[in-house]
Amino acid sequence: MPDAGLIPVALVLLASAFVHGVFGFGFPMLATPLLALGMDLRAAVQLTLLPTIATNLGSIAGERGRGEALRRFWPIPVFTAVGSFAGTQVLLAVDPEPFRLLLGLVLVAYLLTERLHGGSRERRVPGWGLALLGLGMGLMAGVVNIFAPIVIVFALYTRMPAQLMVAAFNLSFVTSKSGQLLGFAWRDALDPGLMLQSLWALPGVLLALWLGIRLRRRIRPEHYRRLLRLGLWGLAAALVLDVLLPDLLTRA
Repeated sequence: MPDAGLIPVALVLLASAFVHGVFGFGFPMLATPLLALGMDLRAAVQLTLLPTIATNLGSIAGERGRGEALRRFWPIPVFTAVGSFAGTQVLLAVDPEPFRLLLGLVLVAYLLTERLHGGSRERRVPGWGLALLGLGMGLMAGVVNIFAPIVIVFALYTRMPAQLMVAAFNLSFVTSKSGQLLGFAWRDALDPGLMLQSLWALPGVLLALWLGIRLRRRIRPEHYRRLLRLGLWGLAAALVLDVLLPDLLTRA
């Protein structure tokens, strides 16, 4: 198994699950860049696959709008699975090191788009538009394990109700991870050690998720959102510097 250095894998997974419970999303967005600071991006993605599926299934179970979300937005999770399978093939076919920089830029994009403001009324998107959205989300998930910026922009543009947004995109996270699992298995690239470690972490991950959901129902998350944004800026900077700094030092 790849060495995660000073970053305890279990602690990363538990903290990410707790944040996911508090905000309704965020597990791979936090876990992937944290793990990628201490290991190969492919290994980091594999470690998050099973826990991401578990956290999103737990979130879906707690959302009342899951039925309506599936009825109205089903092309998104369906085509997210297709896109994530294709994106995983890209990740496995080329050197993944540049994707660490892309991962940092994706975090920056998320942090910038989160501050955007949408229109005043809900907008409808046709089925083919939802399918293209799902395909793009899946490709990004397959390559860097994150598609939060696309989610934020779409939700703000369409003015989706918060309950439907959480349910629809948790469904998409589940299908994207399923597509990634199939993508790794298709290339015989699944690491049994990584899969076993993530499997052992599942009870703790689900407990942390449950605690986060309970906290979300009791406390307004604005204070946690500020801390999350600060932490994400730090992660994005660390990833960008981790890729660019050695090259800059070599040229100097």
